[in-house]
Amino acid sequence: MTRTRMLAGVALAAAAALTVTGCAASTAPEASGAPATDTINTEIWYAPATFDPAKASATSDAYIARLGFDTLLRQGDSEPLTGGLATEWDVASASDYTFTIRDGATCADGTAITPSVVAASFEYLVGLEDSGAKTWKAQAFGQGAPTFVADDAAGTVQITLSQPYSQMLSGLTRPGTGIICPAGIADPEGLAAGTVAGAFSGPYTLAESVAGKSATYTLRDDYDAWPAWTTVEGEPAKTINLTVQSDLNTSANLLEAGGVDIARFYDSNYTRFEGVDGFSDVTFSSSAYNLVFNQDPASGSVFAGDKALRTAVTQAIDPEAFNQASLDGLGEAQYTVNSANYSCALEEPSLLGSYDPAAAAPVLAGKTIRLLIMSNWDPAADYLAESLRAAGATVEVSAPDPADWSKQMRTQPETWDLAVAAENAEAGLIHLSIARYLGPTYAEGGTNVAYTDNPEGLAAYEAGMTATDQATQCAEFEEAQRTILERVDMMPLITDTHRYVSRAGFASYVLSGYWDPSAMRITG
Repeated sequence: MTRTRMLAGVALAAAAALTVTGCAASTAPEASGAPATDTINTEIWYAPATFDPAKASATSDAYIARLGFDTLLRQGDSEPLTGGLATEWDVASASDYTFTIRDGATCADGTAITPSVVAASFEYLVGLEDSGAKTWKAQAFGQGAPTFVADDAAGTVQITLSQPYSQMLSGLTRPGTGIICPAGIADPEGLAAGTVAGAFSGPYTLAESVAGKSATYTLRDDYDAWPAWTTVEGEPAKTINLTVQSDLNTSANLLEAGGVDIARFYDSNYTRFEGVDGFSDVTFSSSAYNLVFNQDPASGSVFAGDKALRTAVTQAIDPEAFNQASLDGLGEAQYTVNSANYSCALEEPSLLGSYDPAAAAPVLAGKTIRLLIMSNWDPAADYLAESLRAAGATVEVSAPDPADWSKQMRTQPETWDLAVAAENAEAGLIHLSIARYLGPTYAEGGTNVAYTDNPEGLAAYEAGMTATDQATQCAEFEEAQRTILERVDMMPLITDTHRYVSRAGFASYVLSGYWDPSAMRITG
């Protein structure tokens, strides 16, 4: 995280520069506080790596996928789930689901979104070898092989799974499962570049993109497939301008000056707007930060087969000090693979090691550790590296951009020993986080980034995946988490709380724990 302190004058100059680059600032509020505009200016922290939703691997990729591509189901406000492109769904068992596709839904080029279009999009997703696609496939369909049967006459798609997966409905709300229209599937390179206008199935289409800097989305005139949210008020923007901005102090300055309308904060910069007239905010748990130990025996990792060394790392790192270094102390305590707010999250602090650097030092002395962390997290990287060095280890830090960071963790175990994993805390699916530490690896079609061999935990996990009642699901998922913590396959650090702050005349919404960018609204 960058904490460069900038003068207000610099922020004003930056706000003015937006008008030169095509991301024009909204009209200044009138006396009533209501902006006369049809545009929302907002930010993303990193430039998108792809415009193909199936290959989305970082937050920015998922953010833009939600704007451009509709999913079968969405996260609701009055209910956990609401219809997206599907208006009805029937669950015959944990491996047999049928969805009725919305009448009248179309692609951006006018092509009707039929059950066959939906099935073809899912076939494209599950056929990809891309690591991002494997993540979305696992979230949507579990570890088995899905079969799709489209009945255009009946308006239904039946999904049958080779392995029972009790979480599929929630998995089909995720942005990476967005339905790609036929024009996009016919041109995968153009789809990834965002140049296929007919690929989009959602409310917005990509109008302009400046690599590494900005993107502009335009609302479709013919779009009429909004979810049945009851709390979302205001008008969708006709234009959404997204500018890459990684410095939160600059974001705060721009928000105060009117250069952006909605901005996201995870540090103390948000306090500048607390209780201030003309600003409102929503909060949600965004990411769970964990230390992952690479245990691939073929990778050369020092942690493979060495539980004592893994334990020593947990003794050398203080989660609260990490919290102060990375999030100004605003993170929340975490005791397992994801947020304590999750359903079925295990909360047994006794399973975690205690901060004891003196005990860690004899074990860590002389060890060389390759630490992998994403860019823009310098204070967090510095804290972790210096804590391990203080205990006698040699630490080599690598901080690539989010896309490369994710790729290295998933598919290049030979490049790292210890990684900071930012686990999505918005999905509400604890099993996704459990599967990071057991079962098949990405190379084997799974999502295990720790490269562990944990048959006991895997058995509990699979039992939870086949259970149809929540009590049994939770009991099994909690047992799987217990094995992971007892083996010291990972170390929970903190869960960050993010806040989206809107200036007067604008609003955004958290729906069942998920901040949905397509629900940004102009309220003036």
